Amino acid sequence: MTLLQFQVFVTVTETKSFTKAGEQLGLTQSAVSQAISSLESALGVTLLHRSRSGITPTQIGERMLLHVREVLRRTMLMKQEASASLGLESGTLRIGAIPAMAAKLLPGILGGFKSRFPGIELILLEGSRNEVAEWVLHSVVDVGLLPLPIDGLPLHSLPLVEDRFHVYLPPGHALEREQALRPEQLNGEPFLLSKGSCDAPVRTLFAARGLTLNVQFEVRDPATILAMVQEGLGITVLPELCIPASLPDVTALPLAPEATRTLGLAVRCLQTVSPAAAGLINLAQAYVRQQCPGCVAV
Repeated sequence: MTLLQFQVFVTVTETKSFTKAGEQLGLTQSAVSQAISSLESALGVTLLHRSRSGITPTQIGERMLLHVREVLRRTMLMKQEASASLGLESGTLRIGAIPAMAAKLLPGILGGFKSRFPGIELILLEGSRNEVAEWVLHSVVDVGLLPLPIDGLPLHSLPLVEDRFHVYLPPGHALEREQALRPEQLNGEPFLLSKGSCDAPVRTLFAARGLTLNVQFEVRDPATILAMVQEGLGITVLPELCIPASLPDVTALPLAPEATRTLGLAVRCLQTVSPAAAGLINLAQAYVRQQCPGCVAV
């Protein structure tokens, strides 16, 4: 078994195609097929299921994929530590993030990282909170940026920033002149719920007070939700860091008492992170303390 076979296996499962995997790796389709066949022969099992809908791992393939990703992660760690000992930085850093962090925090963090480590290739994947946590657990990404805490998974997390929730009202709403709004004042209002990493804390916020949301629509994109609020289709509650830089014609009011969520970083193990991942963690912590406008560092 070789590292190339491992990389081919991972890439095929990610792209669900021999052809696309070959294009990504700079190999012919036959070379990709040969690498998979050789790996399957060495292990004595079938790793991939081929169907009209694409290529997916078999049950044993899923289990082997966990080991293969860990081998590749450890290999990259060795390369980065060897390069660092020579005063060089090279390799790849894979980052998973929820859209809110990708929109407001990541541009500044990654800009600083590229300036400090120009030789490190960055790969960014966006997903839900649960998706990012699973990616970290299974070594699909090296670092995750997501809401904390992470319950039920053996991951190490580091809090970065407190993200405050605000109420967003359409123009002319009866409550727009209030200084702050209690959840009880929103009871029964037509509500637009943000799907993804925001819906659970918002539902919990209201449920803790015995209130039930009058959900009219569930939408993933915060910009779309705010546009719908502007059109009078309902109100919403969203965290600040997911709000677009250009706010539509809506009224933003804080909640009383203040409601927040903690956003942070997650890795499989702090003691075994690569030099590149450690560099990202340090830069992220410094960025939210010194340069992120409106961020409340933890």
